Amino acid sequence: MKRLLIALIFALASIAQEHGAAEHKQAEHGQAAEGGHASEGPSMTLKWANFAILAAGLAYLIAKNAPAFFASRTAEIKKGLEEGAAMQREANERTAAMEARLKNLETEIAELRAKAKQEIAAEGERVKKETDAALTKIQANAETEIASAGKAERAKLKAYAAGIAIDIAEERLRGELNPSTDAGLIRSFLKGLN
Repeated sequence: MKRLLIALIFALASIAQEHGAAEHKQAEHGQAAEGGHASEGPSMTLKWANFAILAAGLAYLIAKNAPAFFASRTAEIKKGLEEGAAMQREANERTAAMEARLKNLETEIAELRAKAKQEIAAEGERVKKETDAALTKIQANAETEIASAGKAERAKLKAYAAGIAIDIAEERLRGELNPSTDAGLIRSFLKGLN
C-alpha cells in the first residue's frame, strides 16, 4: 500500500511537471493572447490536485507511522522516568544510610574513646606490675650483692686482723726470744724428735 501511494505521488508529480512544461512552452510561443487566463485555470487545478495528493500522501504516512513513533517515544520516556525514579530511590536509600552512619559515628567515636581509655589503663597497670617486679628483682639482687660484699669484706677484715695478730705475736716473740731461749727451744724440739 505504501509503495502504491509513493508510485501514485511520483506519477502525479511527473504529470504535473509535464503539463507545466507544456504550458510554459505555449506561453513562450505567444499563443497565450486571450487564453493566458484560461491556461492558469488548468495549471491551478493541477497544482491543487497535486497539493491534495501530496497532502493525502503525507497524511497517510503520518497516520501510519505516527502512532508507532509516538508509542515508541512514549515507551522511551516511561522507561527513562522509571529509571530516574529508581535512581532517585537508590540515591535516597544511600543518603539515608549515610545519615544513619553519621548518627552512629558519634556513638562509635565515644565507644572507641572508652575502649582506648580502658586499653591505656590496662597497659598502665601492666607496665606498673612489670616495673614493680623489676624493682623487686633489682632490690633482691642488690641485697644479695650487699650480703656477698659484706662477707667478702668480713673475710678481708678477719685476714687483716689475723695478719695484725701474727705481726703482734711475732713482735712479742722476738722481744721474748733471746739467744739462750732460742737454744733452749731448739733443744726441746730435738728431744721431741728422738
